[in-house]
Amino acid sequence: MYEKAVEKITAEMNANEHHPYVQVIGRFLLVHLEQHPEHAKNLLEEEKTILKSLDTMRRYAETQRVGNVAVISDADGFGIVLQYFDCWDGKPFEIPPDPQPPARVAAPTRVTSAKSAQASKKSTAPALTQLSLFDDAEGGEAL
Repeated sequence: MYEKAVEKITAEMNANEHHPYVQVIGRFLLVHLEQHPEHAKNLLEEEKTILKSLDTMRRYAETQRVGNVAVISDADGFGIVLQYFDCWDGKPFEIPPDPQPPARVAAPTRVTSAKSAQASKKSTAPALTQLSLFDDAEGGEAL
């Protein structure tokens, strides 16, 4: 039964591979299932899906809305998912670390003009890598 639950979750994640929230909830459920294999039966219920659990979370968030903003904590969100799948026993739970955290985006490199690049060369501060969008008089490369 455990393997079938893993297959169901994985299949939904694969069918929604470009939906980041399905991926996060799917990974959360896979970790939860490893820790609680007795919940496999609950996760196998055909009418219950990750997408529908997200809709349940959205409806809850709407009840917490202030103006046009609705925010809930990670614990509330994951708790709602566990309740949706009838996997929550009412006890506080710890959110496991995401086994595959989303890719981090590198901080953007500062882009400056040739004039400010020349001014920064006169500075006594440690040099930072700077890019110029245009060739400067000193032979810098254009992007």
